Amino acid sequence: MSGTALMYMLANMFLTQLFYVVGVGGVQEDNLCLCLAFGIHYLRLAIISWLCVMTYDMLITFRNNVNLNPRPEPVNLLISRFVKYSLFAWGVPSLSVIAASVMRVTVNHQTIDNLNPYNCWFFEKTIYNVTFAVPALCCFAAIVDSLVRSWLTARATVGLQVDKKTRLKMHRKRTLQLHLYVKIATLLFAVNVFGYVARNGSPASDPVAWIAYNVGHSLQGILVALAVTCNCQVLKIYTRSFARRRRRRPRNGSATALFDKRDNDISDTTYLQNLTWDPVPLPV
Repeated sequence: MSGTALMYMLANMFLTQLFYVVGVGGVQEDNLCLCLAFGIHYLRLAIISWLCVMTYDMLITFRNNVNLNPRPEPVNLLISRFVKYSLFAWGVPSLSVIAASVMRVTVNHQTIDNLNPYNCWFFEKTIYNVTFAVPALCCFAAIVDSLVRSWLTARATVGLQVDKKTRLKMHRKRTLQLHLYVKIATLLFAVNVFGYVARNGSPASDPVAWIAYNVGHSLQGILVALAVTCNCQVLKIYTRSFARRRRRRPRNGSATALFDKRDNDISDTTYLQNLTWDPVPLPV
C-alpha cells in the first residue's frame, strides 16, 4: 500500500515539473496559461495529499502489526483501504481547484493579469492563500500528527518484543521508514514555504525565496527517489560488492591475471566495443 502511494506521489511530481517547465517564462495564450495554473495547483496539492496518505498508512501498519513479520490482510480490506485513500488524495485537490475557479470567477473576472509573470501557477494572493496554502497546511499538520503517533506506536511495539535480536531488527526497520517519511515531509514543507514567501512577497525585490523555490521544485523528485532507493541497506550492498571485487583482483603482470581482468570487464558491461580482443592477449 505504501509503495503504491509512493508511486502515485512520484508520478505527480513528474507531471508537476513537466507542467511547470511548460509554463515558465509565461504563455502567450491566456486560457492555456490558466489551464496550466489549475493543473499545477491540483498536482502540487495531490503530492502533499499522497504523503498524508502514506504517513497515515504507516501508522495503521504499525498498529496492526506488533510483530516483526507483517500479518497478511484480506484482499477486499486492502482494496477498500486503497479506495478510501484514493478518494482523499484525489478529492482534496479537486475540491481546492473547484474553490479556486469559483473564487476566480466571483472575485476577479480577469484571466491572467494576476498570475505570476514568471510562470503560470500562482494566482491572486487571496485565492492562493485560501485554496492552496490553507489545505496544504492542514495536510502537513495531519502528516506531523501521523509521524508522531507512528513513532510512539513503534516505540511501544518494539518494547513488547522478548527476543533482543528481533527487537533490534524491528527497531531498525521502523526507524528506517520513519526517517524516510520525515525527510520527504521536510523537503516538501520547505519547498512550499519558499513558494508561499515568493508569492506573498515581491520576486523582483527579494528573489532569494523565488530562486530557492525553483531549485527545490526542480530537484524534489530526484531527491525523493534517492531518499527511497539509497538507504543504508542499498549502500551496504554496493559496499559489499566493491569489497568482494577488490578481494578477487589477482596480481598484476601474469597472463592469467590479464585473462581474468578481460573476462571481468566483458561480464560487467554490455558495451559492444568491449567485446573485441584489442590488444591481442599474451599467449600462455
